[in-house]
Amino acid sequence: MRKLTAGRAVYWSLAVLWLLTAAFPLYFTVISSVKEDSEIFSNYFVPTFSPRFGNFMTANAMSGILRAIFNSLAISVGAISIMLLLVIPLSYVVARQKILFTNTVTLYFMAALMVPVQCAIVPIVQGVNLIHGQDNLLVLVLLYAGINMPMTFFIMTGAFSEISRELDESAAIDGCGLLQTVFRIIVPIAKPSIATCAIVAFLSVYNELALANVLISKKQNRTISVALLNFKGDFGTYYSVIFAAVLMCIIPTVLFYLFAQEKVEKGISAGALKG
Repeated sequence: MRKLTAGRAVYWSLAVLWLLTAAFPLYFTVISSVKEDSEIFSNYFVPTFSPRFGNFMTANAMSGILRAIFNSLAISVGAISIMLLLVIPLSYVVARQKILFTNTVTLYFMAALMVPVQCAIVPIVQGVNLIHGQDNLLVLVLLYAGINMPMTFFIMTGAFSEISRELDESAAIDGCGLLQTVFRIIVPIAKPSIATCAIVAFLSVYNELALANVLISKKQNRTISVALLNFKGDFGTYYSVIFAAVLMCIIPTVLFYLFAQEKVEKGISAGALKG
């Protein structure tokens, strides 16, 4: 058994403090989702002995939260798939300098990265109105894919730059074309970076509000962020129902993160290069 030193005591104290700080919001959401509004304010930290599971049904009836979760998941998966399908080959050819004007492409994505999406809402809405794309989930998929491309481009370009060019040469000798080299040789090695990009993009798309709020108006097309706004009325706020809806929205995010995190760990161990 290791001797407890002052350094280890401080380390574990900070670790436990961080764990409690990170876990408390989830704990508070869980216990509040099955309380009445009056119980939430009278007993903040104590679970109720009479759970009201009907809050979940009320949340779905009021705002269609289950449909909103499905919409957000579908949009997120679609946007991430399109984004990775386009960015991975582009990042590879830029990292290997297989095309002209690689610096121009890099500067273009850098400029896109520096512009906040909030500054572009007005022209985006005008463009969507021009093509009559309101209340169209496919339009949101394409917009989110484009918005998340710059960050993904730089992460993947850096990852591909660290991979040995000898693998490209070996693949070419074996008769692999450019796309075969990218998707059969390079992509498996770059799984950690791809998983990181997928996690960041998923959280960004799944929780996005600004664009969805101005482009989506029909109840059946709402995303979770827009649906959650419906719980605040002119005459009051349904806190217990909001916590129930938030808890349902959190579950897919936690599951996706755990799944992707496992892929990151496997990619790190399987994708290591020697020599």
